[in-house]
Amino acid sequence: MGISDEIERRGREKERKQSQRDMETLQKYLENYEAEGMDEILFKINELKESDLYVKLMNAFKSETYSEGWDTENYAKGKKSFTVYEVNQVRSLGLARKNLHLGGLFNTIFTPSMITAKEFLTIYLMIHYTYVVFSGKATDWNDRLNIYFSRLDERLMFSLNRFDEERLEDLPEPTPEYFKALKKLKWKDKNTKGLYKKLTEFMGEIKRHVRNYPNLTEEAGWMTKYEVTEDFFIKTLAACNAVNNNRQTIDDQDIVIAYKTFFKLINTDVTKYKAIPELVQGIDGYQGNASQDGYLVCDKCNSHYKLESGESPDDFEDTCDCGGHLVYQDSI
Repeated sequence: MGISDEIERRGREKERKQSQRDMETLQKYLENYEAEGMDEILFKINELKESDLYVKLMNAFKSETYSEGWDTENYAKGKKSFTVYEVNQVRSLGLARKNLHLGGLFNTIFTPSMITAKEFLTIYLMIHYTYVVFSGKATDWNDRLNIYFSRLDERLMFSLNRFDEERLEDLPEPTPEYFKALKKLKWKDKNTKGLYKKLTEFMGEIKRHVRNYPNLTEEAGWMTKYEVTEDFFIKTLAACNAVNNNRQTIDDQDIVIAYKTFFKLINTDVTKYKAIPELVQGIDGYQGNASQDGYLVCDKCNSHYKLESGESPDDFEDTCDCGGHLVYQDSI
């Protein structure tokens, strides 16, 4: 081992020890913070330290954002992308673009909005990376249509950590007023803002831990970009929960619910959420399973399940709990 290698090794070991001390300090702070549900959040965060899920999620971000031998801009050009018309066909994203500030450095400095269209876009990005984790492959055009046009975004906005329990017909309609309310949100107080900051710092230390304390080049590059994406996503979810409860400020419970939603999302096989055919009319190239307004009926016990919009018989096992065979029927 050369002198430079030894210096680097010692530097990384020093950084590792400091990070571990920081994690312990942050853990104690959060354990002593009085907020309902904080114990569950800390348990879930520490679970990430012991599993490979977080590494897979970050690898999905890296693989979908970069490609060996390509810079980000050229890689993006190499994939078929949505036109402005198609983006605006995504109901919530279209409303976000029309009613929120666009985001970026200029807007951050000169506008007071916590949530911009840039922050809101991270809802789709986090669905995207989770999709890659569960599909085990890079996304194609059909996958991206599923990500943007399954209304999973609306499930997350309106139902948060219950997104997998709500029926689509029970969800409210996204409106311009909803996004105007997001635009006006503030932190409840400095304690809530401080809680959010400490949780973000704790998650940052967890990221470094599960990736075995990468070198500065990697950490300051794509890892920092992923960290910002995750940060914006959780803040956007907290904001949605506040608006759903008709509040103009984000409080501690909004942050707790946002983290619960994040943990549930990244543990959910989101590939089961399919593009809804009526939402992709006029968009070329969709070759997925069209939803069918019908029923799966057991040929033994006659129990049935009504397919929701966006669902296909192919999404389900063909065996009933009673041992019978599930058969698709247009009506019952």
